[in-house]
Amino acid sequence: MQNKLVMVGSLEGVIEVNRPPNFDKWRQIAKDFLGEDFWSDVSGMGSVNQAKADVIHSMNEVIVLIDLPGIDDIDAVDIRVEGETLFIKGRIPTAYKKHERILTERNSGTFERTIPLGVPVIRQKSRANYRKGVLEIRLPMIAAGSNPRRIRISDS
Repeated sequence: MQNKLVMVGSLEGVIEVNRPPNFDKWRQIAKDFLGEDFWSDVSGMGSVNQAKADVIHSMNEVIVLIDLPGIDDIDAVDIRVEGETLFIKGRIPTAYKKHERILTERNSGTFERTIPLGVPVIRQKSRANYRKGVLEIRLPMIAAGSNPRRIRISDS
């Protein structure tokens, strides 16, 4: 289907009938006025982006792949492991801030993610690599039957 043009008054009044409206500017105004907390309370999702992730179990390690395109300083990303859960938080910079956006689909801004690993892991021997917009985290599994948190009891 072709876009139809309708003439209203002068040439300045020509509009495209079938073009979808661009609400990005209004969304930004509402976000600036109402704040981040309003959107998280109303929608349950908030405007915090969720980085897409995969969790893979190999024979002896957990591999986590997280899509984080556009990050200039990967050291600014906060990664923590507590128990069987990986926490990641950071910021993807917004490109071309001073230009008008016609279509916005790429994530930018603050992201935060809680990722279940499914098994206990050894944090101290973990390693991470960031390449081509993908963060790969490798966490060795704690062997089944091992007792990594042994507590010694002393005689008093």
